[in-house]
Amino acid sequence: MITQQDYAACLNAADMAIAMAGTATEQFVGLGKPVITLPGTGPQFTPQFAEAQTRLLGVSVTLLKQPQDVPKICQSLLGNPDTLQIIAENGDRRMGQPGAAARIADHLLTML
Repeated sequence: MITQQDYAACLNAADMAIAMAGTATEQFVGLGKPVITLPGTGPQFTPQFAEAQTRLLGVSVTLLKQPQDVPKICQSLLGNPDTLQIIAENGDRRMGQPGAAARIADHLLTML
């Protein structure tokens, strides 16, 4: 799927992501899917940010230094169901269950 219109559909349809973004990476990890990331030279997704995000999100994110390593890592991840199960569990543990915004809003309304 290639589109610029439906990010949520792409997230749900994909088996893994190659990402160079902060929030998008976190959203994908929250779905329990693996992410391969590469630091860029731009002002936001720096090598330092990529390293910190990898520590925050744990085993779900594989930080590479060289783009040519992506195919090998993709093949390795997708061919290892045990690792994919660990990544799925990690995503839930690190990012929580869907619907947090609604639960927070409900909680705030009951407190008012």
